[in-house]
Amino acid sequence: MADEPKNFESALASIELKLDSLSGAERKVAEYVLSEPKKTLHFNVGELARQSGTSQAAVVRFCKRMDLGSFGNFKLRLARDVFRDADERFIPDLELESKASAEHLIRSVIGQSQRSLSLLANSLDPAAVESAVDAMLGASMVALFGVGASGVAAYDFLQKLVRVGIPSSYSADTDLQVTTASTLRESDIAFIFSYSGENAAMCEAARQARGRGAQVISLTMDRPNTVRGLASINLLVPAFERVYRQGASTSRVNQLTVVDILFSIIVSRNLDRSIVAIERTMLATHRKGES
Repeated sequence: MADEPKNFESALASIELKLDSLSGAERKVAEYVLSEPKKTLHFNVGELARQSGTSQAAVVRFCKRMDLGSFGNFKLRLARDVFRDADERFIPDLELESKASAEHLIRSVIGQSQRSLSLLANSLDPAAVESAVDAMLGASMVALFGVGASGVAAYDFLQKLVRVGIPSSYSADTDLQVTTASTLRESDIAFIFSYSGENAAMCEAARQARGRGAQVISLTMDRPNTVRGLASINLLVPAFERVYRQGASTSRVNQLTVVDILFSIIVSRNLDRSIVAIERTMLATHRKGES
């Protein structure tokens, strides 16, 4: 973070050292943090104020009195106490609040997605996208891999590829995914979806596919990671949210957007054939008289 203090001493140690010098409200915040440091990491300013029985102003004053900078820097320092050996990508990035209004959450969630999508254009390399499309169109089969939210994006891509007649496979079973990777041929593509790029099953799938001589395409966060290192074509989404979060929201939106981009290029490469294939699958799945 840009405004993070250069001094990285323990947040909890700082709080304990200065506890007796704090005002009543500030001390209540401090005592709550000391008693529930891990739980505190999940809160925004308003929720910490609510949980500690104080006010948002008291929380802000507490952070300043502790020489911890902003509330965001306070949480980062606190996270380093709670998760001492964690890489910053794996430090919680949570801003939970109880009883938030629908209006507030609508604006908040949409705003996060908009900010993340605006960054996608910078992290996604058009040359890599073109290379990925070329590889898939020239492959015997495209095997898709992903778990959790990344698995949702992989499955969405499976449905799209099948509609235009590109032989594809996907299974939600991680053991079967690794098994599939171990049976790929040099003419096949392994397309691995993993935001962190560190999921154990996805790393093993990448190793197995690469060992078999199959070309590996990765879709990961724009940071060094294992899956990215094993792939020959890297598609990158912004590292907008940390790996430890309440749910993959912006990363999922970005992955699905990349899927839409890839599919649009595939369709445009042979528009006539794609239209015929899409119409055929539409007729096969929508019988006359059914909605």
